[in-house]
Amino acid sequence: MRMRFKFMADLARYMSRQKRAGHKYFPIVLMLEPLHACNLACVGCGRIVEYKDTIRDQMPLEEALGAAREADAPIVAVCGGEPLMYKHIVPLTRGLIDQGRHTMICTNAILLERFIRQVPPSPYLSFNIHLDGMRETHDRVVDRDGVFDTCIKMIKLLKEKGYWVQTNTTIYRETTADEIEEMVKLLTSLKVDGMMITPGYHYQVLTNDIYLKADEMPYKFMRVKKLADDYKIINTPIYLEYLTGERDLLCSPWTTVTRNPRGWKGPCYLITNGHYKTFKEMHEATDWEYYRTKQDIRCRDCKLHSGFDGTVALEFGKNLKDTWKMVRYYVS
Repeated sequence: MRMRFKFMADLARYMSRQKRAGHKYFPIVLMLEPLHACNLACVGCGRIVEYKDTIRDQMPLEEALGAAREADAPIVAVCGGEPLMYKHIVPLTRGLIDQGRHTMICTNAILLERFIRQVPPSPYLSFNIHLDGMRETHDRVVDRDGVFDTCIKMIKLLKEKGYWVQTNTTIYRETTADEIEEMVKLLTSLKVDGMMITPGYHYQVLTNDIYLKADEMPYKFMRVKKLADDYKIINTPIYLEYLTGERDLLCSPWTTVTRNPRGWKGPCYLITNGHYKTFKEMHEATDWEYYRTKQDIRCRDCKLHSGFDGTVALEFGKNLKDTWKMVRYYVS
């Protein structure tokens, strides 16, 4: 299977409860950013620029755990910044697991060895290693030599110790389809449990031109879609068809909500109109239909999975052909 059975079963139960209760806009994933500081300065990251004035701020532990209870999403992706720099990362991880939330640590892997000495494997814990291509590409993107080799070393260590390991790869304009295939085959040889491969989002605070335009995506993601037939690529098949231009999808930004040291970020993980003190305040202040239909100019070239995989999840079961495609894909 491409995903843990317990993960999929817990997600299905949660969504069934929400739909039975008549809820339309509910979160599936909480992107929990307890800090924005990082030990790298990746060329495609907008966070360290957007939050440069509060880059040293860190959320109190109880505030971070309270945010998880407030959103009550079944999945929490602990990110940032570099989450392993967060001074309370160990008790935060343990606390989220104690809450019964599937907890994903999204990391550049540099500080992983210290962390896993304190947190054992758990059916609720997974790691999402940032890896944007092979050695030359990845080290150029993160602007530091040797990080690719650290990632590979840490993936091997995590697998040896029994952790669930996934990777997250952003495809840029210069990334070749051949390099994507080379990386997928390498990660498969390391027995990673899943690979997420997505186009980058052009943050408004950045001025570089490294991102794929919408009309450039189909060619490169045709290769990703083909690779998904034989390798553990965990993008949904429906989302891959969206990236290759075979179908259109509306966005569901409310399915992935973000909490950081400034508050609840709205309207979505990628674009910022403001920060709110409570989840309820953010939720009520956002015109979800406006962003769902991509009317905002900032949504024009965005095809990141955070909004569109949520749409796929919400639509599951409505179309027999797509439902069978999803089931067959994830049990393969």
